Amino acid sequence: MAWSLLIRGGTVIDGSGGPGGAADVAVEGDRIAAIGPRLTGEAARVVDAAGQAVTPGFIDAHSHSDLFYFACPSAESKVRQGVTTEVVGMCSFSQAPLAPGQEDVVRGWAGGIGASLDLRWQTFGQYLDALAAVRPAVNVAHFVGHGALRIAAMGFEARPAGGDDMKAMGRLLGEALDAGAFGFSSGLVYAPSAYSDTGELIELARTMKARGGLYFSHIRGESSMLLDSIAEAIRIGDEGGVGVQVSHVKASGRENWPKIDAALRMIEDARARGVDVLGDVYPYNAGSTKLDNLMPAWAHDGGVTKLLERLADRGMRRRIIEECLIDGERWGTVSQGGIGFDQIFIASCRRRELEGLSLAEIARQSGTSPADSLMNLLLEQTCTVGMVSFSQSLDNVAKVLAHPLLMIGSDSIPLFAGDGDKPGKPHPRTYGTFPRVLGEYARDRGLFSLETAVHKMTGMPAARLRLPKRGLLREGFAADIAVFNPATVRDESTYADPHRYPTGISYVIVNGAAVVDGGRFASSRPGRILRAAH
Repeated sequence: MAWSLLIRGGTVIDGSGGPGGAADVAVEGDRIAAIGPRLTGEAARVVDAAGQAVTPGFIDAHSHSDLFYFACPSAESKVRQGVTTEVVGMCSFSQAPLAPGQEDVVRGWAGGIGASLDLRWQTFGQYLDALAAVRPAVNVAHFVGHGALRIAAMGFEARPAGGDDMKAMGRLLGEALDAGAFGFSSGLVYAPSAYSDTGELIELARTMKARGGLYFSHIRGESSMLLDSIAEAIRIGDEGGVGVQVSHVKASGRENWPKIDAALRMIEDARARGVDVLGDVYPYNAGSTKLDNLMPAWAHDGGVTKLLERLADRGMRRRIIEECLIDGERWGTVSQGGIGFDQIFIASCRRRELEGLSLAEIARQSGTSPADSLMNLLLEQTCTVGMVSFSQSLDNVAKVLAHPLLMIGSDSIPLFAGDGDKPGKPHPRTYGTFPRVLGEYARDRGLFSLETAVHKMTGMPAARLRLPKRGLLREGFAADIAVFNPATVRDESTYADPHRYPTGISYVIVNGAAVVDGGRFASSRPGRILRAAH
């Protein structure tokens, strides 16, 4: 019987971290049928991969694409990076479970940055079924968000969870695991996840211990609280008896940059004593989130409607400024640290003329202080503004990328498709994370070998998620494959000109079907919802 596809003459880098070697890869249907030098056999299609690397498709270990699949199921901006699987439901955000009457609260909380939230469901299982029906081009491994659990169980309230609240969240978490969720994520700088204490998270973790659920955490602080926050995440994994992932490991705010070595040692030491802790990173010194996340957690109590009321109140604004303004020049949060207004840029806004401008520039144009400009913009745009902010050290970025316990996760938010004009100035990681690791950091800087780079994007996240027969090039494994030229692969997206696809990636195969074919997007959507077997 003929194979459906034969990739001939490439250098196979199998995702294990071991050395690459010349070999052919044969695909039959959605599976890898054979791997070996000079395979002889008939194939319906033969791809010449001479001079190119043939690797497993990349797994984005931390993404927010789930907020955009329904509007952009082709996920072209991600697929053209070589990504075949995304891990989503991160930082406490997910669109389910959903309690009746909470639709507007959830839209204000998880939407507002260009996301299109349908919210036609209540249970996590109903949501995954709806997601499967739109057929994303990539495979999707979904977590349930702690914020979603809290909203569904107890509303958007700044208070500790009581006994009944914990029972309700535990039941909803169990239902999500039944439906195929890989675990739950927290975003402890984002309300309402920020309103939880450590005990609440440990108790929820314990409810999924026997089922092998994972706990992924945007920790409680990445600036002055960095070390305490990593300690808390490790404690939750340890006492909860679950694997814990520290999301987008970094030290934010110049005064906190020296803490990164101690943070990495904490992860190493915890792992040495038996705690199943790992982390993920992205290859940039800027982050991106909603602009209203610059407001303190207490200001979000009750959701966006209440936040807007506080932003319209002079006394409340004065309290926010007194809490967050540093030396009249910088804005401080537990996540960002102290950051100058000239380092905070508008990524998405209905007033497109503001996209790409810094808060300092907007303040000069409007003749108001940067702090007032920030709050005026949030109020005017009803908290629907996205931002890019520079708070990290490039030296630290290289350090965390090279660390053997950390894998690659883009933390990207939107998805885009096609050519032509597109809205916004999104973070370039939206288009460039994975080719940047391969080109900038592996090839050009020599930070690590190409085999190590591929492992951090394939075999390592697959093992973390316990994905059956994915993440490696092996006979019988899923035919998720990337083919790229190691000498030319490069990210082209920049902060000033972000809507640019990478170069050097020739083929991306998802479940045996070409989604990128000869460097061109093929418009097929063969992705699957990967449901964890607990």
